Amino acid sequence: MASSYSVRVNDHEFLSESVMDEKSVVYFRHSERLSKKSHDLTCALADGDFGALAALGRDADGFLKHELRGPAWLALLKSRLPFDAASSSKAGSGEPHRDEHQVSLDVKRSFGDIKDDNAKAFLRHALEHTIVRVLRAFPQLSYYQGYHDVCAVFVLVFVHASAPGLEHNLSASTSSTASAEGLDAPHDSDGSEISESLSASSISTKLADDSLLLVDNEQLFEAVVIFTLLYLRDFMMNSLTFTIDQLALIPLIVKQKDSHFYRTFQLDKIDAFFALSSILTLFSHDLRPQSDDAPSIVFQVFDLVISANSMMVPLVAYSNLLLAKKDDLLLRYKENIDNFDNSTDLIHGVIQQEMIAGSSVQLWNDILDASRNSSLDLPKESKKILNKYSVLLTDSRGPVPLEDVLTWLSREICLNESVGSRNARLDNKKSPVPKWRLLAQGRGSTLVKFSLFIGVAAILLKLYIQSLEGHQGHRRIELRAYFDQLRSLRFLGLNQPQRVWLDPLKTLLKIGRS
Repeated sequence: MASSYSVRVNDHEFLSESVMDEKSVVYFRHSERLSKKSHDLTCALADGDFGALAALGRDADGFLKHELRGPAWLALLKSRLPFDAASSSKAGSGEPHRDEHQVSLDVKRSFGDIKDDNAKAFLRHALEHTIVRVLRAFPQLSYYQGYHDVCAVFVLVFVHASAPGLEHNLSASTSSTASAEGLDAPHDSDGSEISESLSASSISTKLADDSLLLVDNEQLFEAVVIFTLLYLRDFMMNSLTFTIDQLALIPLIVKQKDSHFYRTFQLDKIDAFFALSSILTLFSHDLRPQSDDAPSIVFQVFDLVISANSMMVPLVAYSNLLLAKKDDLLLRYKENIDNFDNSTDLIHGVIQQEMIAGSSVQLWNDILDASRNSSLDLPKESKKILNKYSVLLTDSRGPVPLEDVLTWLSREICLNESVGSRNARLDNKKSPVPKWRLLAQGRGSTLVKFSLFIGVAAILLKLYIQSLEGHQGHRRIELRAYFDQLRSLRFLGLNQPQRVWLDPLKTLLKIGRS
């Protein structure tokens, strides 16, 4: 029997349940909304309406698809920092950057989920080409492991594919896995040459099915440069000091939203190193679509950062992630409180356990919605924590001249070096400092630091899996055993030659194998 009530579809039509069931109506309305949003985005791009473009990007589903996302990102970024590829010739000498070898190693681990070997080689080539060009243009920047994950997101957005559906399939990976392919000779896996040069405006390659992959070098380069200079400066120092300052805001954001959880979970007593990888990579190291039809969460995170013009977005998103998981976190905390001598190890272990457990697409959609509706204002204590040239404090509402941004960068680098020198002098007058803090303050290889933190996370994963195999049916996990093994490592490889970091996780994950 048909129902008498009707559903308003638009300003002119009503559909009764006798014509379409409720589920179909919801789908129809969702599809119609996406179609209208796509039209609005196209119009905003054509009109150069940056306000409308930013508002649409902050809304649900972000910029929808890469054919709109790439132009939208570039338009908004260039409206804030009017940089073009020709400007790069004035910024740097073009000489090889000191970190290019590490870039090459990291690129070889990128796009591991891409099944087509030619496509994988092409994407890796585009990625290394872009990163090297950025570093040569701005040699004062220090590369960090995780920057390649950020740049890989841009490569996936700006690559174009001639075959229908190919771009969608390529976009299913921003993660890194081991591979032996390199970039010294830019060829596809079948030996055919990838058409390119360091100054070429585009590069392309033909795949096995005769479809063509193409990326506009200039647009990709411009987008990555502007994003780097406006939002990643704090991370590209020669130490993690200013990155750690940003992490300190996460507990403060949680405190504003849920003071009870903040106190109970003792977030005031620990440094938020548990969020290091997520913030450095804007979640691009952690997130990827879980299936071909899953929402592309990581791209929407970048949509929100660029639309909101704020690196508060990943900090707020991580805070919302903690709050979304607070019940499970508190339960694990109570279950294991007797297993630890200090709260720092306990809380870090509990958070790592919970993050290893993963988060559903629906949870991430909820977190994104909460982040869109959250205030991006800095906590009142921020100015006491952040350096005055931080990306979180400098005004990039734009347009900002390139010279001003480079001045901020230069002064931030000098301040970072000054802080490092001061801390080193203080360390010499005090009792021995934990090795992890010496690393954070810049004493040691810059590229080793992030490898170390990723390695520790990998160890926790390994031990967690082992514990599940040995404790079937038991929710209580002996977390203290993890840290007993971690302490026994004594920061493996810290004082060894650089070659130990060619594949740091390979060495670390041998621990515990029979």
